[in-house]
Amino acid sequence: MRIKYLNINDMKTKRLLFTILFMGIVLVFANSCKKSDSESVTISDENFYKELGITLINCYSDIYNQNLAGKPTGNQNITTNGPMGGTVVITGSDSYDNTHGITTTDLVFAMTAVKYTYTYTDSNDKTWVTEVTLTGSTTHTGSFSSSYTSINHQSSNLYIKGSVTYDGVVRTIDGSGIVSINRSTKTAVNIFGNTVSW
Repeated sequence: MRIKYLNINDMKTKRLLFTILFMGIVLVFANSCKKSDSESVTISDENFYKELGITLINCYSDIYNQNLAGKPTGNQNITTNGPMGGTVVITGSDSYDNTHGITTTDLVFAMTAVKYTYTYTDSNDKTWVTEVTLTGSTTHTGSFSSSYTSINHQSSNLYIKGSVTYDGVVRTIDGSGIVSINRSTKTAVNIFGNTVSW
């Protein structure tokens, strides 16, 4: 029996070879673009609680700035809307030292269904989105100036419902407990017994 060789000058053979080559390139390219299981994205405990902590700090700062910054100091009793929804009752006192430019606060924020969203893009050009709804009271005590911060937020039973989203992965929180935030040259956050600092 004689073996018939492919005639590479034949048009049908050229089309067949081109199709095989093209399909091979497509398969190689498709497989190289897939994420392997070992590259799957997760949100670590450290990142999860850090994002929640940053979001709480920004929420509390917005409550303070929208209602007290630049306003008369002294005893406070304000009922207002949260930055993105819900209700906040602000009680306590604040003062301002003109000589040193230092604001001192001894406040309580009693929050009911206060909503807040914090979004930023990291160095990998990926977006982090943290959304929370808060119910409960937190302190806003300490002092700060344009160059100095020493603020504490303490909650004995803060209810947090929300999520942290990163690169299509969503991690949720729905619970209540002790929340402690200490802000100075370093920030330490403890949410329901999970501690992170930066």
